[in-house]
Amino acid sequence: MLFIYTIGYFIGFLFYHYGFNMIASGVIISLAIFLYYLEYRKKKRIINVNGLFALGFIGGFGLSLLKLSKLSSEYNIITFIAVYISYFALYLGDFVSTKKKKIISIDVSDVEKKENELYDDRKAERLIVILIVVTLISFLIEVMILKFVPLFTINTPHAYSTFHVFMLHYITTFYVFIPSFAVCNFFMAHDKKRAIIFIIISYVYIVIMALLLVSRAQLITGVVLSIFVVIICSADSKIILSELFKKNKKASVFLVISVVLFIILYIVITINRAHDVKYLNGIFEMKNENLPIFIAQPYMYIAHNFENLNYMINTIFRFTCGRRILIPFFTLAFIKKFFPIVVDSPTYVIKEELSTKTLIYDFYYDFGLCGIIFFMFIIGFVGNMIEEKTYEVINGFKKNNYIVVLFSLFCYYMIFSFFQTYFSLTDTWVNLIIVTAIIMLWDCKKVEQVV
Repeated sequence: MLFIYTIGYFIGFLFYHYGFNMIASGVIISLAIFLYYLEYRKKKRIINVNGLFALGFIGGFGLSLLKLSKLSSEYNIITFIAVYISYFALYLGDFVSTKKKKIISIDVSDVEKKENELYDDRKAERLIVILIVVTLISFLIEVMILKFVPLFTINTPHAYSTFHVFMLHYITTFYVFIPSFAVCNFFMAHDKKRAIIFIIISYVYIVIMALLLVSRAQLITGVVLSIFVVIICSADSKIILSELFKKNKKASVFLVISVVLFIILYIVITINRAHDVKYLNGIFEMKNENLPIFIAQPYMYIAHNFENLNYMINTIFRFTCGRRILIPFFTLAFIKKFFPIVVDSPTYVIKEELSTKTLIYDFYYDFGLCGIIFFMFIIGFVGNMIEEKTYEVINGFKKNNYIVVLFSLFCYYMIFSFFQTYFSLTDTWVNLIIVTAIIMLWDCKKVEQVV
């Protein structure tokens, strides 16, 4: 697979080098789709780490080669190498983890396959209620402290970015995971009707919260995570996409409704963020000024991140040797609050309003190409471990399948790897820690009496 990837990527690079941008873009995007197909054919899983990263990152990079904005510039050869080794290192990490798994793997026992009989519907429902109450209280406290709600501000495009109380906001934004836990409960619950009611409640809740916070990113996160959970829980390791829709029509209806709901709410939130067409066109600076906004906006939200990556690679004068990737630690340990100089490093972006940077931005910022190789290898290694454990749980039908939420979150970072640094963001690690804690504590007998 790596041989095919290398040849295809090099062909795309040659077309770009000689000025055939459209052909180069088509080659790289086709390569990304083909890599996903190869991963799917190998693992027989619709949701898999390597395949989604190929679609999101390699495919996004291919789209950026079109250079449709005046903000675009020619890519440095180092930028091409950085993107290339990202998938290469991820694949190697996955490969090594797979080989290790074959040595230490243990078959799912018959006892585990029967554990679904012990599943406690009420305990799961109480968890959902607790998450709603905790996140709502956190939001209300933020409102009392900041004395405004982003939705009710007027002509303030960046109202959400200022709605942030240190540490507390991480709890507020955890609401995006509630539908995913509710969907997990549906697949394990004995009383499906009650489980559906909790799914509806959780969806209504995140819609209200996303509107109040005018956050498209959180809306996308909530919808995509729950869709991933549906696909993973609906399909065993041998199912194909067409069979998923035939075997589970409720899942199909849920996916369709989710997509329609997402489109409608995305438009509503965009309007309430004071991001009208004129404002967005002024930021995007498209070469073709007549390009429809529904094409220009997705293109820029994907492609421009690689422009920022290229700009950083061209501009950076020294590596930060771990300070960027350790920002979550400095934040959670309150070091950043009292000694902000430890994270004092410029953010290299072409335009302030377009500040997203791709997954590997901080990896390169800290250690250059070596940083990308090391961290992407670790992500591939850990990602494979989580993926294998998730499908082991699904196929074993254990009473605790909340690891699906953790795996869905990991895959979310992969499919949107073109967009953000993620693993150097504090909210990423807070989310990973909370979800992991719920998974680990779920089977704890002492906690069962509380939840």
